[in-house]
Amino acid sequence: MDTHFQNDPFKASLDANKEYWYCTCGQSDTFPFCDGNHEGTGKLPIKFSEEVETDKWLCRCGRSGRKPYCDGSHQQGG
Repeated sequence: MDTHFQNDPFKASLDANKEYWYCTCGQSDTFPFCDGNHEGTGKLPIKFSEEVETDKWLCRCGRSGRKPYCDGSHQQGG
């Protein structure tokens, strides 16, 4: 069960040129970042990085069409 998915996005402070892995299974203890708990789920994390140090809102509802970034889908309910 995807126990970590929530409606509100997560504000992440991201370092420049660092690889991040976004959890898509919802089982990570470091959600929304992957910690490897997806093994056996058939779901794979999404690799992403930023060219400059920045703050970004990451999806936690699992419905964004722009994962790992929030696109406001959490506001549509359901």
